Amino acid sequence: MATGFKNYHPWVNVTFFISVIVFGMMFLHPVCLAVSLFAAVCFDLRLKGKKALKEIFGFILPMLVFVTLINGVFNHYGMTVLYETQKGNNITLEAYVYGLTTGMTVATTILWFFCFNEIVTADKIMYVLGKGVPGIALVITMSLRFVPLYRKKYSEIAQAQKGFLQEEEDKKIINRIKNAVSCVSILITWALENAIETSDSMRARNYGQGKRSFYSRFRFTKSDAFAIASVVIADVAMIICKLTDGLYASYNPCIIINSQKSSGETFLFKEINATLNPFSTFEIVTIIIYILLCFLPLIIDLKEELNWRRLKSET
Repeated sequence: MATGFKNYHPWVNVTFFISVIVFGMMFLHPVCLAVSLFAAVCFDLRLKGKKALKEIFGFILPMLVFVTLINGVFNHYGMTVLYETQKGNNITLEAYVYGLTTGMTVATTILWFFCFNEIVTADKIMYVLGKGVPGIALVITMSLRFVPLYRKKYSEIAQAQKGFLQEEEDKKIINRIKNAVSCVSILITWALENAIETSDSMRARNYGQGKRSFYSRFRFTKSDAFAIASVVIADVAMIICKLTDGLYASYNPCIIINSQKSSGETFLFKEINATLNPFSTFEIVTIIIYILLCFLPLIIDLKEELNWRRLKSET
């Protein structure tokens, strides 16, 4: 789906995704993780619709549960013991909570990269990196192109190979394995031949020799300037918050949220070593800024949609 944010300048798109991905890994505070994950899910649904539901429930959610359980079972740090195994290892609440935190971080990062692939196309990457490091830009764009190209080519080869098998033979596992190996062999041969043809074509066009002209269809507008300024201001606020130990979160040996001091209130049960200190005013402001940052694409899309409906109603 083409969105308003997708039509913005490449530097706006790239700066936004770098910000949300980096801060999503830097801040382990549960509020920040929840905001970033929810925003990534909403934006992915906005871009892909029902296809995003398959990715979320078929891959992201199972991975989140898997990481949480694996960390809780194989790591034994923490003070709140849930139960003790026969071998004497403690299964702790802190290990499970940190596993959930790690899983949310990984899931959020993957979802933002899914959205990145939809928004930042090959021509945008060439624009951002083309002038400074054209070689790296070419490698990245070609790498991104190879994955869908090879998948499409493999599908074509598999369909062609399937025609050589009878219906009864196609049901046998051995024949399927042989067919898959044959398809991969053909794909590798085609890929090597295609690489030679591509290099010969680039050499014939004198690629990499002398200074090259650079064309771009992208224009930096006032809306782009406002958007990138908003991202930069949010980045500055988040960096200041991180440098001043704001939105602090620790899960080992006990759970401490919002401050390194262990002087807050213990929630749920007294036996649980969880301390939640009050939010400072700056932390509250930072969370609001972070929410606006993560939902910036959806805000832009909503604004564009409202403007479009207003223009249609006036005609």
